[in-house]
Amino acid sequence: MLDHHTLRNARALPTASRIALVAVIVLALVMRLWFWWIQARSGAVPPGDPEEYYRAAIHILHGGYHDTGKWLRPPVYPAFLALLLPAAGMHVAGALLIQACILSVGVLAFYACGAHLFGRITGLVTALLAAIFIPLASYASSLYAEALFVTLLVAGLTALNDAIERKSGRMAFGAGIILALAALTRAVGVYLIPLAAAWMAWRAWSNGYPVWRWRHPAILLLLGAMLVIGPWAGRNYLVHGRLIVSDTNGGISMWYGTVRDDAEQAAGEARLAAVPNLADRQTLALRMAWDIIREDPVRFLTRMRFKIASLYALQTRSYAVGDVISIDSRGMPLVQNAGEYSLGLTLLADAQYVALMLLAIGGFCFMPQPARAAPTLLWIGLATLLAALTIGHPRLRLPIVAAVLPFAAYALIRLPVLWRQPARFLCDRRSYAALVGAVIFLAFIFSTRYISWIESLQYTVPGRAALAAGDVHRAGRLLTRAREVAPDNPLRVIDLADLYLAQGDNERALELYRLAASMEHRSLYAQAMRVLTAAALDNPAEAAAALRAIDDYWRSGNDLLEWAWNARHMSAPSHVIPGDPAALGFYAGFAPATPDLTVGRWTLGEGRVRVRGGCGTLVVRMHGPAGRVVDISLDDWNIHERVTLTGAPQEVRISLSGIRECEYNPELTVRFTSATGLLDPETAPWYGGVAITDVRVTP
Repeated sequence: MLDHHTLRNARALPTASRIALVAVIVLALVMRLWFWWIQARSGAVPPGDPEEYYRAAIHILHGGYHDTGKWLRPPVYPAFLALLLPAAGMHVAGALLIQACILSVGVLAFYACGAHLFGRITGLVTALLAAIFIPLASYASSLYAEALFVTLLVAGLTALNDAIERKSGRMAFGAGIILALAALTRAVGVYLIPLAAAWMAWRAWSNGYPVWRWRHPAILLLLGAMLVIGPWAGRNYLVHGRLIVSDTNGGISMWYGTVRDDAEQAAGEARLAAVPNLADRQTLALRMAWDIIREDPVRFLTRMRFKIASLYALQTRSYAVGDVISIDSRGMPLVQNAGEYSLGLTLLADAQYVALMLLAIGGFCFMPQPARAAPTLLWIGLATLLAALTIGHPRLRLPIVAAVLPFAAYALIRLPVLWRQPARFLCDRRSYAALVGAVIFLAFIFSTRYISWIESLQYTVPGRAALAAGDVHRAGRLLTRAREVAPDNPLRVIDLADLYLAQGDNERALELYRLAASMEHRSLYAQAMRVLTAAALDNPAEAAAALRAIDDYWRSGNDLLEWAWNARHMSAPSHVIPGDPAALGFYAGFAPATPDLTVGRWTLGEGRVRVRGGCGTLVVRMHGPAGRVVDISLDDWNIHERVTLTGAPQEVRISLSGIRECEYNPELTVRFTSATGLLDPETAPWYGGVAITDVRVTP
């Protein structure tokens, strides 16, 4: 929602500025579509926040809401997703593609904010920075609420600033509506509303304006927010019998931020799970958190400092310490995990982040009217405090960086003046304030873990290059030295495991993948390679244990299946059971495991299985809803079979004798295409096509 002055100014833009703004929107679209292509095409629903949003959207489409999860999620992003899914035929990948396109236009909110604060040129630069900022672009095509939240947040801050400057009750009312929508997208925005109202009231009181008038902007801000939040809070009271303003995540996050060890976490989670009412569950979490704080307040205060450092830390630190979760050794994502990228992309994103924050610090210090920065500074302080009180999740950094983009753009435009007249700035006291702010920020992002990691890179980079080129002897020397320099980094162990795998020493490779997984159990690459290598060694117990480790932390969804399909280079077997650990890499386009199937998996509408062929018969065992039509085809061969499901288990037999040179057992890709339907809204909220339980080639 943009104020009428901004809209009028947009209509009055010169032709060149209009062209520039359209070009920025196109650039934003290209960036977001590129991230969709590399991270969201599989249509998988990651566990955690994305699954909770997805479940809520499915319930909305069926006339309800997801009230039985670990906690209650805010409704705006699930409602947004519920609009997109039907338009995409209930395919998650298609819904995220539409989302990426819509949120590309969200750079207009950044333009409006920059133009309102500093003028049209700064608005264009702000929109450009928003278009190319890597984390913002990647979240726009992911099943997370962050990109929508920051768009609403920036629009709300713009309206809030305009309401303060013009003392406009109408604009304050609109700002309340927008900020409330942001608060019902991510609950961290709830606390900004009373803070903003208090700031507006204080400004009015200091200027001699009566605060108690009902038309006062501060009161209208609260009324606008209540208009949006009230119905949601009322609905929650009717369903849960308690007042829930946005969600029930905050108290539990605060408790997680105080937990001292794994045993305490396991015991606390068991206590929370035993409480059926979500509001009471949050109350219990808060009580447990305060009990821990009272027992050791010094520890809690000390950890606040570390959580703030975690909030502002570089993403590159994950590579420095080796806790990369979802990226393989080639830099490709195994699963959808927005915010985690290949090393090169991570370095670029961190360079953007550092540059933007340093520029923003300068922008805050040198802006013509510092009071206009108050709403943004209120938000930064609030977000930092919430991170310090809860878990310091780096995802909260994105709305902080997004909010400071106009100030970074202003400083960027002013840089040529600094270059021409450096002495003038050195004599300005504001330069020292900017310097102090920059030093504090750099202190937050510095870590000694970078030292050994940077030293190891001089061996890792050429070592990986030698391995890619097939020079295993040189790769061995370099990668061994890299591990000696950084022995605690599991990524260096993975490098050596990849080396032994390339040399054909599967036993040694498996041993090292197992070691890397023990050093960082969340490493999906180490665990997935355990599965693939153990299967190659005919070690089903090891493969099953590694797949269980993946499912315990993440999920073997279609994103992992697509990665394994492309990563596995072994020849296909003649018998594949989707879902079996040994079959990883030989099937894709399937839903996660569901409780109704002890063997096999459901397709997501178009599944495929890779088997070793022959001149005999392809035998497929499957079942699904009666009347559903399934098309079975073999890629590269003119073989098609259409089957109508009966609701009972069926066996389909297709002769392979017509395949040219079938006696050489060519590899076959068997494709299953069908309509989809919701399996079960509670236990399996996926849109499945047909359950494939067995695919084999018989003589």
